[in-house]
Amino acid sequence: MGNLTFEPDKQRQDILKEIEKITGTRIGVYIANPNVSPNFIDHNDLMFFNDVLESIGVVEKLDIIIDSPGGDGNIAETLAVMCREFSKDLRSIVIKSAKSAATMWAISTDEILMGYISEIGPTDPQIMIFTSDGRSTFVPAQSIINGVGQLHAMLNSGIHPRIVMTLANKIEPSILDVANNAIAFSKDFAFRWLSEHMLKGKDDKAKEIAEALSDQRIWLSHGKRIGIKEAKKLGLKIKIIKKDSKLWKLLWEYYCRAQIMMNNTGNAKLFETSSMGIKVQATVRRRRPPQQPESETQPIE
Repeated sequence: MGNLTFEPDKQRQDILKEIEKITGTRIGVYIANPNVSPNFIDHNDLMFFNDVLESIGVVEKLDIIIDSPGGDGNIAETLAVMCREFSKDLRSIVIKSAKSAATMWAISTDEILMGYISEIGPTDPQIMIFTSDGRSTFVPAQSIINGVGQLHAMLNSGIHPRIVMTLANKIEPSILDVANNAIAFSKDFAFRWLSEHMLKGKDDKAKEIAEALSDQRIWLSHGKRIGIKEAKKLGLKIKIIKKDSKLWKLLWEYYCRAQIMMNNTGNAKLFETSSMGIKVQATVRRRRPPQQPESETQPIE
């Protein structure tokens, strides 16, 4: 691909035009850079993605390329609502990964297009908590609730109540309420959007998928890969993009060009169509691991 550090945006946008010729649909792009922060779905995305949709206009069919580690589920729902205002026939394209809230956005469409390395993820919500040293971290909402059950099990197993109470005092009651509400929102989101669009008329199946996607006990890890096989087994409407097809080769080239550009220029997100683009600068770049010092030992001739 050559040096893509300062390649003209037109080169990526020309690839989008080629993709649109194959699919027969207009394309809007939301891609996040996994190597910088903040790169999560947040309230700032709304104004940028609105420009993407306004650039395309109201169309019969619309494809949205989504690549994101997730973020605010409420914002994901607003993005879903926005997309529906511009097209009633809506598909999401997951080239590499759309996780957590990005999965929620993807399942709000009528169909998900995936390639052989594409993946979505569980929608079990994560709650931000602060550790004893003041650092913030995210833990699964279900794990917080499960922790209460484990304390009860400790009492029943004969562990001294004082020890159990010491642990229980570290759990804020309000956090339990937040965790329960977050899980309920995740399930409700998935059920409503699936039953209204992708699985219209199949409420029982929509409820089953909503429950499964939000169940941390099934996936064990919030970052668990749900590929084509697993997504189809769940019952989601998935269209496979064959890896030797021209469409996949173009999508992969577009994705790689976008990621290389963002890594080299320090951008956190890219919003783009075949005629315009918006790059969002990152505020924090992840440090590269230190390089090994060169050995002072001379090679043996």
